[in-house]
Amino acid sequence: MLPALPIPKVPQLLPVPILSWIITYGFGLLILAMLIRMIASWFRIDESFAIIRFLARITDPFIQPCRRIMGTVGIIDLGFLVTWFLIVTLQILLLQAVPSGW
Repeated sequence: MLPALPIPKVPQLLPVPILSWIITYGFGLLILAMLIRMIASWFRIDESFAIIRFLARITDPFIQPCRRIMGTVGIIDLGFLVTWFLIVTLQILLLQAVPSGW
């Protein structure tokens, strides 16, 4: 067997990994907004409430393109599920692409 090559340690550039935090919490807030909006739709809370209108303005640009392509099956909104999956996948890929310490 060959000996393992030493992996050079990359110095941490910033004391706080700002870019990683922005990706983690930015996508986390978007996912939370989608979750709240989904639960509100189950209880028939429509956009007459200001908070639901606000959440719709935040989440619609992401959900609407998938809804146009996927549609709905019965009461299941496939566009929402596909958007959720794509956002989580994008978050994971971005966090893996960011160097440690960023």
